[in-house]
Amino acid sequence: MKKLSIILLFGLIAFQGIGQTNSSKQQRLQWWQEAKMGLFIHWGPVSLIGKEISWSRNGYGKSKYDSLYLRFNPKQFNAKEWVKLAKAGGMKYLVLTSKHHDGFCLFDTKTTPYNIMNSPFGRDVCKELAQAAHEAGMPIGWYFSVADWKDPDCRNPKTNDIFADRVEQQVRELLTNYGKISLLWIDYEGSPSPIHPKRVFDLARTLQPEIIINNRLEPFNPDESHARVGAYADYATPEGFVAGYGAVPWETCTNMGHQWAWRFNDTPRSLKESLHTLLRCVGGNGNLLFNIGPDSSGVFPPNFVARATEMGNWLNKNAEAVYETKGGIYTPSKDYVSSYRGNTLYLHLLNNTGDEIKLPPMAAKVKKASLLNGNAISFTQTKADVTLKIPQNGRDSIATIVTITLDKPASKLGQIIPFTTTNSLAYGKKATASSSMGAFLHDPTAAFDDNPATHWKMGRRTDVDFERYYGQDVHYQSEKAFDLFQNKGWIEVDLGTLQTIKQLKVSEAVYQKSQIKRFEIQYERDGQWLTVAQDEKMGNWSKDISPVVAQKFRLVILDSHGFAGIREFQLF
Repeated sequence: MKKLSIILLFGLIAFQGIGQTNSSKQQRLQWWQEAKMGLFIHWGPVSLIGKEISWSRNGYGKSKYDSLYLRFNPKQFNAKEWVKLAKAGGMKYLVLTSKHHDGFCLFDTKTTPYNIMNSPFGRDVCKELAQAAHEAGMPIGWYFSVADWKDPDCRNPKTNDIFADRVEQQVRELLTNYGKISLLWIDYEGSPSPIHPKRVFDLARTLQPEIIINNRLEPFNPDESHARVGAYADYATPEGFVAGYGAVPWETCTNMGHQWAWRFNDTPRSLKESLHTLLRCVGGNGNLLFNIGPDSSGVFPPNFVARATEMGNWLNKNAEAVYETKGGIYTPSKDYVSSYRGNTLYLHLLNNTGDEIKLPPMAAKVKKASLLNGNAISFTQTKADVTLKIPQNGRDSIATIVTITLDKPASKLGQIIPFTTTNSLAYGKKATASSSMGAFLHDPTAAFDDNPATHWKMGRRTDVDFERYYGQDVHYQSEKAFDLFQNKGWIEVDLGTLQTIKQLKVSEAVYQKSQIKRFEIQYERDGQWLTVAQDEKMGNWSKDISPVVAQKFRLVILDSHGFAGIREFQLF
């Protein structure tokens, strides 16, 4: 009995330890969502020639590109200076390209000689940066490409299993040898992962139980990498753009300059554009991973350092309205975004809106309003709107922030969409679809949000076993990849009440080879769907019709090619 009790005791301790370590997804994501912005660092031997990392390999010449590491010797690399830059810029975490698609490893790996230890530099960059980040109390993560364009085993039908084992070993090294790693940023480069996503996901969770992992282990096309959060992911990663409000955790990755890797004579984006990119992420309830590429000596360009420092200085003054907030309750518009904490709503005015701004009504009482510096401003609140008077004195050249104190927690109010800019009767109404490519950006609501940067796209076929395609060379622009996704489907809007419709408008999201070939627009009457218009070409399509009175309308795609999508479906 005593022996059994001891066994049960140790079992209970072990179980409790697992439960405490493997925290819930929400708990794991909390620090990251509060951090708002991280520094993305794309770097490697390619910085010697100032061309884009990996993507320039073919054009430059594979053998020449692959030999660059033999003269890569960034003698001025100082990990503490890199961390110092991130802190000065208001970035709260770091992500470094430990291995990009070109296969070069910035860490001491036993899996391939194509790594930093065999360069003239001969020092483990990942080790030094991780140590510096840990000393500064800054979370660090690794960017990691599961594919390798230099490795002949990658997606080779005969030897891909060997390659997959090598990838797993590299992940094991990265998550074992460098202390706590807070984030694993997998990249997708056009074909399904050569290693099954579950292997990487489970290994990472085992080695670093609190790690968060982006969504690029599973995609079969770029739109999925932007918007779809599958079983082996914590958050979505739109790239190069900010669009709308995210119903799932998300992070835009984009450049402060104009290339991921360092390039000759590059210039940073303006302070206003840089900060507006961040604020639009914050207002959309997302994060920004802002990239700066160091040069071949290991130093960040002085003009980029200056821009990052300017950002940090502005953020220090306005930190209350940015960090540790949630996006909303007003979802982003052209002129403003908002964030909140508790009973306080922060309205970030991004453009010169004149002496006043009108906001949609809210189900809470505004107790007071002031500029972030404390100066009170006048306001009126009715059932139709909330109007704020914005004084000329105290405005900020980047973003004027108004603090609004409510009589209840903002989290209880839901999300409030901006006033329509098109007057479409379908704007913001309840939307459903036969399928969709992601939980935001490409979900049904994206076709009714007056935002051309978002668009609904049909999702995966349900009769396809996607698991068997991992390890295969199936490029997303190929017919084989197109065939994995729906080419027929429908999107429906419920107007809430009977409405008289006289005009229809639809705009197509045309992406490379995608196109909608045949479609119908229908309305519901007595439980039946009746066709009111049809065509064989979309683009930017509109049609005046004899008045139709109905509550529900559908756009039915009867035939399409590629990854066709709908930017806006509007009713007037």
